[in-house]
Amino acid sequence: MGKIFFQLMFLCGYLLLGQDIFSEYLVEDGDTLDVFSYQVPTGYSEDSPAPLLVAFHHWGGNEMSNYSTNFDEEANQRGWLFLSPFGGAPNNYAHQGAQYFFRQEIVWMEENFAVDPNRIYMVGGSMGGAVGAIFANNHLDPTGPMVAATVSGSGILDCERRYYEMDGNNSMIQWFGGTPEEVPFEYHRNSAVYFADSTQSMHYNLQYTPLYLDFSANEPHRYHAEDLYNLLLGYNENMWIETNPGGGHGYSVLNDSAACDWMAQFELVSDPDNINVNLDESGRAYWLKAFGQTLGTDFIRILADRGDDSTFTVQQFANADSLLIFAESNVFETITVQNNPHDQYTLGLAVADTSQISFITVGGNPITNWSVDDNIIWIDGVTPGQYGYHFSTLPPDVNADGVWDVLDIVLTVNFIMGNAVPNDYQQIAADVNGDGVINILDIVTMINIIVG
Repeated sequence: MGKIFFQLMFLCGYLLLGQDIFSEYLVEDGDTLDVFSYQVPTGYSEDSPAPLLVAFHHWGGNEMSNYSTNFDEEANQRGWLFLSPFGGAPNNYAHQGAQYFFRQEIVWMEENFAVDPNRIYMVGGSMGGAVGAIFANNHLDPTGPMVAATVSGSGILDCERRYYEMDGNNSMIQWFGGTPEEVPFEYHRNSAVYFADSTQSMHYNLQYTPLYLDFSANEPHRYHAEDLYNLLLGYNENMWIETNPGGGHGYSVLNDSAACDWMAQFELVSDPDNINVNLDESGRAYWLKAFGQTLGTDFIRILADRGDDSTFTVQQFANADSLLIFAESNVFETITVQNNPHDQYTLGLAVADTSQISFITVGGNPITNWSVDDNIIWIDGVTPGQYGYHFSTLPPDVNADGVWDVLDIVLTVNFIMGNAVPNDYQQIAADVNGDGVINILDIVTMINIIVG
């Protein structure tokens, strides 16, 4: 009763100041999972999508704590929506359950208000100061909420390091399920970074998330921010760090207006050409999606590049059995796989239309270990090599007579030997294996396909 009375009094105080603060519950299947509060800016119109600022409370706080800062006023003045989650507990340390609550509450805001999905900003102090970066690490799916930029005041960025700095932390033990020796993976997946071993760290995932790092001169864990800044320098191109810190802790170290000005520069990067991530579970990262995590207490490692809409290179893929590429075009695709030969997996290509696929090649030669399901091409047993597929909309029907037969082979032989061919001869279509040249390999490919 005391807590409810305090919250009601708190709300009334803000209503007198002209700011309407609303509370809502996250309910699923009849169960109340979390509580959150939010603010709608003056002059809000559903016809104009607004940025959303999500604020995370300190250790011991709740969904009302963030209104003691000026970030709610800044959001109101800028026409931003404002969300303040509880996270299931005052000491949640952004564990996996709390992150789920945060995500669902952002989705609730998107379903009830016109949120600009490219301008979801996050801010927090102390325990909450790391949540924006942790959430960004764990949410790289462009079909769901992603972080456009995040501000950290005195953030605890490496939970395992902080655990030992404090000679133990009961809240972390409670929510992560044990000590760092007992459940190291839980500490690493719920941290912005794990400094001791980069292979077990998620900081790679922050490449495209702008980071604002502030702290006090006297805080013993300020070097979390300094070390993360130095680690990402040259990798993340949009970072700011306090170089002349004052006093205080958490939200009190932040200049609310300057922090919001900084965030307002950025929009979400959701479709980069280069992907370098450690995923803590099966799921999507930009234009890739991993399935079948092999070891549940280790990260799925992905390093890949996209040259254009039809050329991809997978440099590393480990700890999962399937990788799906979301391709935009319906033309010849080339996927260069550079993995260790012993790391075989299933490769998928999600394209707009697979109804007219002719054949799949690897190294220019047709293969049979592929199938199509719901506009996804699946290739089994992928090992290093160059994979590609053709559509019958770019047919090897060289003489364009509507039939793919031995006459097309004869024309291709004549072309290679320099003999005369019909004027309507389709040179591009004759490059059956798509390697850029017309030669004997195309003839072999055509024979193999004709005879099945």
